[in-house]
Amino acid sequence: MKKVFLIDFDGTVTKVDTVDLMVKKFAKDGWQYYEELWEKGEMSTEECAIETLKLMEMDEKRLLDLLYTIEIDDYFMEFLEFCSTKGYEVVIVSDGYDFNIKAIMEKYRFNVKFYSNKLWFEDGKIKVDFPYKSRDCNKCGMCKLEVLKRYKSRGYYVVYIGDGYSDLCVAKHADEVFAKDVLEKYCRENGIPHIPFKNFGDIIEKIKAINLMAVYRLNNWR
Repeated sequence: MKKVFLIDFDGTVTKVDTVDLMVKKFAKDGWQYYEELWEKGEMSTEECAIETLKLMEMDEKRLLDLLYTIEIDDYFMEFLEFCSTKGYEVVIVSDGYDFNIKAIMEKYRFNVKFYSNKLWFEDGKIKVDFPYKSRDCNKCGMCKLEVLKRYKSRGYYVVYIGDGYSDLCVAKHADEVFAKDVLEKYCRENGIPHIPFKNFGDIIEKIKAINLMAVYRLNNWR
């Protein structure tokens, strides 16, 4: 069976949330109100983004300068190499912005397929678009569940890796879940099977252990 890893970006691939960082760096006071509503599920990602961006004072250069300071997980590049050798597909699913993802991929020189919201600069203004939002739910700007369903319909075994609020819905439907922080707490409280992790080094070792156990069971079954 084909296997794909769907991976959250902000706070999972990166050590810090790039959207949170740019908001704290460039937004005037008042953004906290919208973030609180979003975390409670009382405001969609799209609504939160539009209102927050009204408070932001930044241009393309200032945002890039900030993004180029951000570090990724110490073992993420090793994880990509591991998946490549095993023939596993890797796809980033993010409720953040393509501008941020592209900047980080350029900095670290890797290229991974991704789905996300869009952000660009036009005539001195910040523009955003949400091409992957769900028609049935307005919680997230980019519906990770719809991506998961597309891979499942094509016969993939789907492993999800995440840490935050935009990962809660999709975690219920994955074949296997690696979780930390907010997502780990949610899985634990709601009885969702998951494997806790701190970094991608943990994930590599746990996948190896799972694979060895599967081989052991197969050999003993025979």
